[in-house]
Amino acid sequence: MLCAMKVGEWDNLGRARALLQRQLGDLGAAEFAAHVTLNQENGRLRILLATDVGLLDYHYAPAGPDPEGPWLLRGQLSRWVSVRGLRLQTDAQLDESADETRAVWRLMAEDPKIELTVTSDAGDHAVKALLDFARACIQHAA
Repeated sequence: MLCAMKVGEWDNLGRARALLQRQLGDLGAAEFAAHVTLNQENGRLRILLATDVGLLDYHYAPAGPDPEGPWLLRGQLSRWVSVRGLRLQTDAQLDESADETRAVWRLMAEDPKIELTVTSDAGDHAVKALLDFARACIQHAA
């Protein structure tokens, strides 16, 4: 079995990593895979965790208007039977003259609203992280 990226392996989590791992332990949830997106404009994170009890959807952002002040980690659990409209799409282009390929992968869901996109330009590590997370979600969603 392939080894999916877990919450502890994401470099951009900062102080939220320990809190997330503690919450997983408090919940008694086994983590299958994680995916983290960073809003480059404001530094806010969206953290998605595929677990044995469902899909955890977290947002990590400042608790108030000051980004230097306290931050809040807010999460919601969706049971797998409640996840709707989950789909994985891909587009690939082949430039035969340059012998180059470019792929775009998209994982989308209607509920909870998920739109994750990664291109092969982001590197093999980014593509693997999205596909591992997508695989975990697809295997467990009803």
